[in-house]
Amino acid sequence: MIDFFQRLDIYMDYKGLNDHKLSLETGISNGLIGKARKRGSLSGQNISKLINTYQDLSADWLFRGEGEMIKRKENNTPAETGSKDYIIELQKKTIENLELRVKSLENKNE
Repeated sequence: MIDFFQRLDIYMDYKGLNDHKLSLETGISNGLIGKARKRGSLSGQNISKLINTYQDLSADWLFRGEGEMIKRKENNTPAETGSKDYIIELQKKTIENLELRVKSLENKNE
């Protein structure tokens, strides 16, 4: 299963980005992306910066691996992708999916 940061790396490769360039373009503190990878999480505020900066990036794909990585032009609406409620809803769905995966793995180990 590919996680958030693996998908982010795929997108960064596609766009020719590295952590430094991503930090400059999004306003995320220098070095925070690498630290977030090690920690396994990125704050909602910084995720919002990513989504708002790279409006062609599908949040559904980034969070859940669903759909296409690059949004089609007609779906590229900042009001939808940049809202806190939208990001929170995606995070809730990601948590639900991860909880189901954990339960599935626990059942396999029993």
